[in-house]
Amino acid sequence: MATIDVLLATYNGARFLPEQLSSLADQTFQDWRLIVRDDGSSDDTLAIIKQWAEQAHGPVRIIEDGRKGLGASGNFGALLEQSDAPYFAFCDQDDVWLPEKLDLMLKRVKAVEERCGVNTPVLAYSDLKVVDASLNEIHPSFRAYAPLVLPRPGRMAADLMSQNVVAGCASLGNGALRSATLPIPREAVMHDWWLAMTAAAIGEMVDVPESTLLYRQHGENAVGAVRGTFATVLRSIAREPGKAVDRNNAVIQGTLRQAQAVAARFGREAQNYATIAEYGELANRPFLARKVFALEHVLKPGTFLRNAAILIFI
Repeated sequence: MATIDVLLATYNGARFLPEQLSSLADQTFQDWRLIVRDDGSSDDTLAIIKQWAEQAHGPVRIIEDGRKGLGASGNFGALLEQSDAPYFAFCDQDDVWLPEKLDLMLKRVKAVEERCGVNTPVLAYSDLKVVDASLNEIHPSFRAYAPLVLPRPGRMAADLMSQNVVAGCASLGNGALRSATLPIPREAVMHDWWLAMTAAAIGEMVDVPESTLLYRQHGENAVGAVRGTFATVLRSIAREPGKAVDRNNAVIQGTLRQAQAVAARFGREAQNYATIAEYGELANRPFLARKVFALEHVLKPGTFLRNAAILIFI
């Protein structure tokens, strides 16, 4: 058995997939197995995978379960269910991993396990370099580009209720986290957000400040890096105000349902349980009570636009 299962979700990824596969072959840590699941590609994605596997770059398992159209979150969830290695790492088809990605993140997770034990769910998450389709650097730090406010010690689960800071492609988890995470509930906003909430609620999150991959932006990303400046957001709202309102409202409502799922899954064992449970029930609270809760538990310094959206839509 390999130490790490690299979980690669694909869908019409032939254009950029060879560069990602090449970066896997160049990892300084080589004790990994690649598990691939395609979501119904109509291009040469699977042919590229199979050809690459024949070149003996490492063990490869292709999941062919006949299902299509699960989307990014569903595809990664299906992959996670097939993983049984001590550790796992999600892999996007269009990125390029830096050579020490697996080595660096595995060491950080193992350091926590040495302190807390292997039965503690652990998730390491790193920064990313934002690049364009040709791998030209847009920004050296996704966290600064977005921007993101990292969760605070003692409040990690609560801070993650309304904003995810973990990119699945820049994370590595252990077997205990996988066991606690599965099955990923339908209320999860995204697979990586659910993993982050799980680790923060009942385990440990490990911040890796280094950028471990090139996060390629090519216009067709399932999620992608969005520039969070005031001017950028205003232009987006001005172009399609109705869609902007619907999008923000949908995100907030999704976080409320996800919080309910966290409270139901982990109960009072979860860090910040009372806050998470109350957040999940905010839709049933009076208008003023919702705003007071947001002021006390959700708003974060330095994120004016996000705070404004929270106050409007909660």
